[in-house]
Amino acid sequence: MAKARKPGTDDGARTPEAPEPFGVLDELDERLIVLLERDGRMSYSDLANEVGLTPGGARARVKRLQERGVVRVLGVTSPNAVGLTSIASLQIEVSGDIDAVADRIAAVDGVRYVVLGSGRFSILVEVYATTPAELFTLINRQIREIRGVSHIETFLYDSVHTHRPIFPLLNGR
Repeated sequence: MAKARKPGTDDGARTPEAPEPFGVLDELDERLIVLLERDGRMSYSDLANEVGLTPGGARARVKRLQERGVVRVLGVTSPNAVGLTSIASLQIEVSGDIDAVADRIAAVDGVRYVVLGSGRFSILVEVYATTPAELFTLINRQIREIRGVSHIETFLYDSVHTHRPIFPLLNGR
């Protein structure tokens, strides 16, 4: 059964505000980012060989990119591999304080991301569960019951056709 998380914790419950402006990325920064997106465990020595730096130079650049919030290296989990086979996108109409509603939704276990928008649906949410019954409970007994949620349109995923964790604007350069 899904349970609530504390909003604002560093487990992805809330995305930090936009990072400090970094300025223009140079070609070496972009190449390092693409390499780390493909293999976040790549050694500084291997990164250096790929982009023509010393290992210390590669380490310094990666550290600077991390400190500025440009890149964060983490493992990407395959939902199916860990049993999260029931997935849906929720388009939510909100009445009241959109940020407060978004915080309450983000605190629910099983919520992958929460996006604020300005169209008919104020909040878009992606949710994951292990079974259709758990997904039903997550949507209808937890999220729908949150004060300020006035309407939910649900799009159930039958299968994920394409998922690209690599940032596309840098990948083709």
